[in-house]
Amino acid sequence: MNQKQLYIAVGAVVALLVGGGAYVMMKSKGAVVQQQAAPKVHPIHDDATFAKETKAYGMMPYAKAELEYEIYIPKDWTEVEAYDTLQENNQAILSRIALYRSPMVSTLQMELEINALKLPHEISAKYWLRDYILKQGFSPEGEVIEHSTKSASAYYVLAGSPAAPSSLEYIAARISGSWVLLATYRAPLPLRNYVKYLQKKTIDSFKVLYPKEEPIEDQKVFTLVDSIKFNYPVSWEVLAPDFRDMNRLTVSLQNKGLAKTVEGYVRILAVRRSRSTDFQTELDDQRKYFDNVMNLKITKLVSSDKSAAYNRFLFNRYEIYDVAPKKGTASAQEIHFLALGDKEWYVFMTLFTPKEQTNLYNWARNTQSFREIIKSVK
Repeated sequence: MNQKQLYIAVGAVVALLVGGGAYVMMKSKGAVVQQQAAPKVHPIHDDATFAKETKAYGMMPYAKAELEYEIYIPKDWTEVEAYDTLQENNQAILSRIALYRSPMVSTLQMELEINALKLPHEISAKYWLRDYILKQGFSPEGEVIEHSTKSASAYYVLAGSPAAPSSLEYIAARISGSWVLLATYRAPLPLRNYVKYLQKKTIDSFKVLYPKEEPIEDQKVFTLVDSIKFNYPVSWEVLAPDFRDMNRLTVSLQNKGLAKTVEGYVRILAVRRSRSTDFQTELDDQRKYFDNVMNLKITKLVSSDKSAAYNRFLFNRYEIYDVAPKKGTASAQEIHFLALGDKEWYVFMTLFTPKEQTNLYNWARNTQSFREIIKSVK
């Protein structure tokens, strides 16, 4: 092959790889080869072109109204038959509902996949999605974006293979009742800047049309005599209700793992107000409980705020503490402590949980379960 033929061949390969766009001239030693430059941005690159060049797609998977979704996809994409059998009793397998593919961009193609998964436990969308990304071995790009406790999104990189390039993926999780719906837009890494706007806008348009605003787990009701009534997830076990002193009522709940180890623990104490009680004394007793019974020392106040408890309570404080064992080499833990007070009762609720850094899933499950219990207190 002479030099002129070599330049022409190289130019042809480059033009094939970069796809459509404006032509530029490449000169070398008298030879002129026409090369097609890569387009810098997808034709859908702003709100106006998105509104004009996309349309709504959606369906009601498995005839479940709480799973009916809508998402805006470019009109020139193709829907591929991809309807899996419902995996309602297997929380480890994603059911693929739909698959959409873009036209070829040179030798590359983008995909959008919709999946559903039945959730076993209370958890927020943000921390479920973070746990999912890490367990799949993906490489996160930035933090998970929380839109609400039922909605989150994130970027990650999926490593490629000789048969397929690595891809930048943007995924959204939407929780509806006991289900999570996922929408994932896969863009080969060479196209990440080319479709940056379209990828984000498409996934952000994903929504559940009739979301079921209920806890993930079935709930049981517990009445602490005449002090409070609350709901708790069925996966938690009730322990040692103590009503021997009708002025000091206690009950505990625990979350046990597969190995029957305690992964989360909630203690609830209701104290009837009287002339012999006061709020500060009861708070001091709570500290003694942490110190003498649980053998924990508080190392840091993480946050202090008001909880979502029902507005019957005149006093309402929700605090989170880092704690450590007074002796031994056990892992550091976290305490979520709620203090409530009305005209008749002081109510103290404490969650003992592993920290996010040591046990992400159980931390997320425990904290979301605790918040659901708090919201239900009446």
